[in-house]
This record gives sequence, structure tokens and C-alpha cells, in this order.
Amino acid sequence: MPKGPPIRPTLDNVRQAIFNLLAARVQGARVLDLFSGTGALGIEALSRGASHVTFADRSFFCVKAIEENLSALGIDPAHFDLVRAEMLTAIRRLRRESEGPRFDLVFLDPPYGHDLTRKTLIALAQYAIVSELGWVVAEHDKRDSLPPQFEGKEGRLVLQRQERYGDTALTFYERQ
Repeated sequence: MPKGPPIRPTLDNVRQAIFNLLAARVQGARVLDLFSGTGALGIEALSRGASHVTFADRSFFCVKAIEENLSALGIDPAHFDLVRAEMLTAIRRLRRESEGPRFDLVFLDPPYGHDLTRKTLIALAQYAIVSELGWVVAEHDKRDSLPPQFEGKEGRLVLQRQERYGDTALTFYERQ
């Protein structure tokens, strides 16, 4: 990450745990990396066989850094999209641009302490951009309590698993 605003990237051991737990779900998946920061989760997904990743972050600085990282790694632009927008705007835009649910995996790692994890999960359930049986992985402060499910118009997100790594929690939801 180039110098600029402070970013809290996903720790290596947490990123490794995410991909160990998801294993075969990544191969061929369409992925959304929300609050993408450095793009580490989406880039890892591409390296493990995801077919396409949409990176979304509101920061011009972050989107530029992701673009530079993807270019430095020689990743074909046909395998990714970059969206510079605030979370809710990005989700609404992605819903309008598709004919139905389009993401098999969604990673979200919002800044801690702003209730953004819960708000994002509500929006994902409401706008139904996660494919049926798709998974959402939320990285958040371990003190943030998340409900067992989020109801939306076209389905719900149901908690499947939760893991803790120091001050970080990973909560896995499946769309049903």
C-alpha cells in the first residue's frame, strides 16, 4: 500500500484462515470485495481461481492502489472491475447493472466502530446481489454482535460459522 490514509489491511493469518475455510468455494466464483482497501482479499481470490472480482471502495486512494497492485501482478483486466463508491451506492449500482444475484462470494471488511458491518449485511440481504447459496464473509471487531440472520426481499443471509483471531472476528453467512 502506498503512503496515504491509514488502512487496516486483513492480517495474513486471518486472510489464510478465510481461504482455508472457503477452500473449494473460490474456484470459478464471482467475488465482490467491499471496503476493499488494498484489495488483498480479492487478489487472493483471483490467485485461487476466482473467475472475476469486483473491488469496491469509496476511497480514490484505495481504488488507485488496487489498480496499481493488479497491474503490477499482471492480472488481466477482464477478470476484475473497480468501483469507487460508498458501500450502499456500490451495492445499489451493482444490483441495477445485473439481471439478478451475481456474486458467489462477498468479502466485507469495513472500518471498525461505525456499525458498518451490520448495515452492509442488511443492504446485501435487501438488494439480493448474492447468489443463492452464495457466501458472505464479514471481518469485524470481535465485540460487534451480529444477528443469526438478515431478511431481504429475495432471501435471507443465515449465519453459518464464526471464528475469532485476536480482536478480529470472521462471520460467515450463506444466502438461502
